[in-house]
Amino acid sequence: MSKGRAEAAAGAAGILLRYLQEQNRPYSSQDVFGNLQREHGLGKAVVVKTLEQLAQQGKIKEKMYGKQKIYFADQDQFDMVSDADLQGLDGKIVALTAKMQSLQQSCRYMEAGRTG
Repeated sequence: MSKGRAEAAAGAAGILLRYLQEQNRPYSSQDVFGNLQREHGLGKAVVVKTLEQLAQQGKIKEKMYGKQKIYFADQDQFDMVSDADLQGLDGKIVALTAKMQSLQQSCRYMEAGRTG
């Protein structure tokens, strides 16, 4: 492998690893390619090969679903969340949803008064 290709592969590994960790959801190689193609200009062959290498190195996980491989960040690297933390987040979601609905209702009321 030439020096330029080795540097490109190393850069691709960092980009793909960071992307999978930040998104923290499963992706096929086609999904990763499609999502990063415009921003980073990575070719499909580079994406597939790099994902396979990262999985072999244990930096990400892969699962087979039929003929398709799915790649995702290793969940062991993330902190465990307690049930109390989850309940707290659920409470915030409920409160924010209620606030959003109230604001939407206010907006509809104001728009109706403005146009009427």
